[in-house]
Amino acid sequence: MKHFIALIILLCSSLSPIFLSAQTHVFQQQMDSYAANNPQEKIHMQTDREIYGAGETIFYKLYSTLGLRNSLSQLSNIAYVELIDPSGAIVSKKINTVFSGVGMGDIELVDTLVEGSYRMRAYTNWMRNAPTSYFFEKIINIGNLRSDNVASSSSLITEEGKEYYRLHLVNPQGGDWPKTTVHYEVLDGDNVIDRGREGIASDGTLKIRVTDKNRGKTIALRFTNINKSIVKKQIVTAGFHAQNSLQYFPEGGVLLADEVNRIAFKALNPNGLGIPATVQVLTSKKEVATTVTLNNLGMGSVNTPIAKGETYTVQVQFSDGTTQEQPLSGIVEEGYSLALNTGDSKKLFVQANMSESKVNREDLYVCLQHLGNILYMAKQKAGQRNVLFTIPKENIPTGVLTVTLLNQQFIPLAERAVFQYEQSSNLPFTIQQNKPSYGQRELVSNTIQVGHETDTARVAALSAAVVNMNNYQDEAEVNGNILSSLFLHGDIQGYIEKPGSYFLPDGRIREKEMDELMLTQAWRKINVDKLDSLIGVQPAFAPEKGLSIAGSVRRVGRKAPVPKAPLQLISTNDFFDFIDTVTNEQGEFLFQDLIYPDSVKFLLSARNQKGKNNVDIHYAPRLGPPVDMNLSANGIRKDINSTYQQFLEANKSFHRELEQKGLMDQAILIEEIVIRRERPKASENSSNLNGPGRANQTITADELGNCVTLAACLTGRLTGVDFRNGKPFSMRSNSEMQVILDGMYVEADMLDQITPFDVQSIEVLRSPEYTAIYGSFGGNGVIIITSKTGRDAISSPAYNPTGILAITPPGISITKEFYKPSYATGSTQQFQNDQRTTIHWEPNIITDKQGKAQFDFYTSDQPGTYRIIVEGIDTHGRIVHAIKTIEVQ
Repeated sequence: MKHFIALIILLCSSLSPIFLSAQTHVFQQQMDSYAANNPQEKIHMQTDREIYGAGETIFYKLYSTLGLRNSLSQLSNIAYVELIDPSGAIVSKKINTVFSGVGMGDIELVDTLVEGSYRMRAYTNWMRNAPTSYFFEKIINIGNLRSDNVASSSSLITEEGKEYYRLHLVNPQGGDWPKTTVHYEVLDGDNVIDRGREGIASDGTLKIRVTDKNRGKTIALRFTNINKSIVKKQIVTAGFHAQNSLQYFPEGGVLLADEVNRIAFKALNPNGLGIPATVQVLTSKKEVATTVTLNNLGMGSVNTPIAKGETYTVQVQFSDGTTQEQPLSGIVEEGYSLALNTGDSKKLFVQANMSESKVNREDLYVCLQHLGNILYMAKQKAGQRNVLFTIPKENIPTGVLTVTLLNQQFIPLAERAVFQYEQSSNLPFTIQQNKPSYGQRELVSNTIQVGHETDTARVAALSAAVVNMNNYQDEAEVNGNILSSLFLHGDIQGYIEKPGSYFLPDGRIREKEMDELMLTQAWRKINVDKLDSLIGVQPAFAPEKGLSIAGSVRRVGRKAPVPKAPLQLISTNDFFDFIDTVTNEQGEFLFQDLIYPDSVKFLLSARNQKGKNNVDIHYAPRLGPPVDMNLSANGIRKDINSTYQQFLEANKSFHRELEQKGLMDQAILIEEIVIRRERPKASENSSNLNGPGRANQTITADELGNCVTLAACLTGRLTGVDFRNGKPFSMRSNSEMQVILDGMYVEADMLDQITPFDVQSIEVLRSPEYTAIYGSFGGNGVIIITSKTGRDAISSPAYNPTGILAITPPGISITKEFYKPSYATGSTQQFQNDQRTTIHWEPNIITDKQGKAQFDFYTSDQPGTYRIIVEGIDTHGRIVHAIKTIEVQ
C-alpha cells in the first residue's frame, strides 16, 4: 500500500481480460454453468403507504426481476406475500400471479390487530434457494384505535435497585383506571417461556419485574378495556438492555501488517441504528495512528498504517457522550489484502497487496463477478508487493458486484464488494398535472412520459400512490424504494438503515456513503473454491408457473403407500372439470401448474390398482419458509398508537363512513373470539361453498318478520347492499349482486317471487375472503338464500367415505378494487365527509409505444400537500422512482 497512491497517479493502462490457459477456461466455464443454473430473482413491492390503522386495507404492486440487469422475470408466475405481526406470527398470506414480472394485491387489516411494527415480505418459490434474508421485506407500522383505543408508552425503570419494565396506559375516557388485571406471556420466538399477571395502577402504570426469563424478550399483554373489549399489546424489551457498539471491517477482509489498510467502522445505538461517532486508532504507545468521523448513519472509513509487530487499540466517542475501547485484532503478517479506488467514473482500480513471502512471480487473477456472472477478468504476475489492476467500467451494469483476488489455482485470496452505478439504468421520467394547484374535490389529471425519443420501445409498467400529508408523516425520501430493493437488498444481508438515502432525486448516488455501505454490509458471495461441488446441483425449490397440490395415498388405516394408484382432482365448481394422475412408487402424487382462486374446494378421488376405493388420501399442505425476526429488527418501533396518534384519530371518523357504505367491515374482540357483529346460525342445508354461516352477514327466518316481499324485508338491513326496484346492488362496486337460491343461480329480480315465510336463512358475501370461491359470479357480491326444505346428504358429518377427500388449498388471491370517489356531476361514488389518507392508488399503469400514460383522481375535503410516488420498470430493465407534490387549497 506504500506505493498505492503513486500507482494510482500513474494510472496504468487498462488490462485486457485474459482467458489464455486451459485452467482459466475451466474456471470460466464453471462460473458460467453456476450462473446459468442459479439465476437471481428479486422482488420489489410498492405499497400505497407505510403507516396504517387496523381495519384499513394495504394495497400493493409487485415487481419481479431477473439478474443484474433487472429484466422483468419470466421465471416465476407465482409470488407469496405475507404480513408478519410483531411476535413473528404470519397473520395474513396472499398468493399472487406475477405474469411478465408484475402483479398486484391487497391485505385487509382486521380490527383486532395488536399495534406494532409488522413485516411485509414477498418471495417466489425459486427465491427460497437463497437465504430468507434476500427476500423482499419492509416494515409496516400499524396502529389500532378501533378495538384498542388505549395509547401507551414503554420504558425501563429502576426502583430501589430493582429493574422494571414500565408501561403507561392512557385511560380512553380520561381520569383514573379502574381495578384491572393484565395477563402477560414472555415470548422467545414462537415459544411462551413464562406467564404472569399484574395490576394496572390508577394512574395507568403497569410494572413487570425484570428477570432472567424476560430480559430482552417480547412481552405480550392482554387485558379488558373499560368498554369490555379485549386489548392486546406488546413490550419489545431488547433495546432497553443494549449499549452503543462499534464494529470494524478491514477492506478485503484482512489487516495486513506493514501496509496501509483501509478500515471501515460502523457505530450502532442500543436499537441497532447508526449513531454518529469519532473513532481513533491508537498504537501501543497511545499515539494516534488515524482518526475518522462517522456520519449520521454511523459509518465511515479511513486508511490506517499497520506496522509489523505493533498492537493497536480502537477508541470511540459516540455522539451521546459515551465512550468505548477495544483492541484492533485480526492483523496478519503473511498474506494478501485488497485496496480499491472507486472514485474514477471510467475505471475501477484494484490493488493487490501481499507480504514479501508471497512475491513469487506466480499468476494472480482479479475477477469482477456477480453470483457467477463474470463481467471482467485479468491477470498479473506477483512480482512486487503491490500489483495494480485496472478494470474499465464501460458496459458494466448497476448493482452490487464482487471483486475477488485469486491465485493461479483459482483459490480466493481476498474479496471485496463494490457498487457499480450506471446512470443509464434509470428510466427517464416526467409527470405533469393539468394545473399548478387545486381546490377541494377537484379532478387532478396526470400525464406521464418515460424513455428517450431514440428508444426503440418505451413501454413500462408503473404504479402510483397519492397520499394526503395533512395528518400523515413518513420518511419516503429515505425509506426503501424500488431502487434500493433491486440494486441493494437483493445482494446485501441484514438491515439497511434509510436505504433510499443512497439514491439522489437527480439520478445520482451518494458515492462515498454507498462505498462505506459496501465495506460494512455487502458480504454476499459464492464459494468459488468449491465450484466443483456446486456444479450440477439441482436447486431444492423449482420456479412455479402455477400452484401445486401434493400428498400421498395409503392403505386404509395404515402408513403403507399405494403405488400407481389412479387419482383425480375434481373441482367442486364443475364436477366435469378434473385432472388425472397416478401415484409414484412411494404412493406420492403431485398436481402442478394449476391456477385457481383462493377458497375453491376440490375433491381428491383415488383407487388402488384393483379399482377399489378402500384407500386413505393424505393432503400435504405447502409449508412456507421460516420467519427471520432478526432481519428487520433494527427498524422496529415501539408504542405505535402514541407515535401516530394524530393520524389514527383523524382516520376514525372516516372509517365510520366507510362502514356505513359497506366498504369496511367492523370486528369486535370478545374473549379472544373475532366476530362480525353477531353471526346468526345459517341453515345446515345452505349451499354456501364456504360452508354454512361463513359469510359477512347472516339473516335467519325469525328475523324476516311479516313482509309481503323478500326485498322489502331486506331493504336497509343488509350492510353494503342497496335495493333498487327490488334488485340488490353492491354499494362498493355499484353493480348488481348474484343471487343463489338453494344452489341455483337465479336472476336478482326473483327476490320478489320468494315468500319470506319459506326462507330459512340468507347469507351475504361481500369480502374476497368469501366471494373468491364463486369466481366471476362473486365479483359484485353474493346473496345466498336457503329455503326451509331440502337436505344435502353429502354435507352430513356422518358421511365420511374412503377413497375421497375434500380439500380447500390456498389459491390465487382475488384483488380488491381500490375505491375511487368521483365528484363529477351526477356521480353516486361520493363521500359525505371525505377525509381520505390514501387519495389514490393506481397499480396498473402501462405506457404506450411513445412512452405516455395518464391517470386521474379527485382531491378530498382536506387542503394541504398531496404527495405522488411513482415507481416502475420498463422492458429494458430501466427503473424509475419519482416523488412529486401538489398543493390543494
